[in-house]
Amino acid sequence: MTQPLDIPEFVKVYFLVKQDGMSFTPTGYTSGNYLGTGFYLTRVEAEHNRTMEYLKETGSQTHIHIFELDVPNPAYKHEKTT
Repeated sequence: MTQPLDIPEFVKVYFLVKQDGMSFTPTGYTSGNYLGTGFYLTRVEAEHNRTMEYLKETGSQTHIHIFELDVPNPAYKHEKTT
């Protein structure tokens, strides 16, 4: 018998941030699943957008970082309360 997948307590999102000296800015293009500026559902999307950001940059002091974040899954809380 096939069982439904459990709802994970946390989901991974990837955050793309541009650093110019000590100034930090969320950066990147919006994806099909819009989570907010600089946020992506997959590492592949984040890496692609980091490459695109580097191609736009001319300053040698600019760094673009990707951070992997584990965020609480709102569906997990909903499932546990019903």
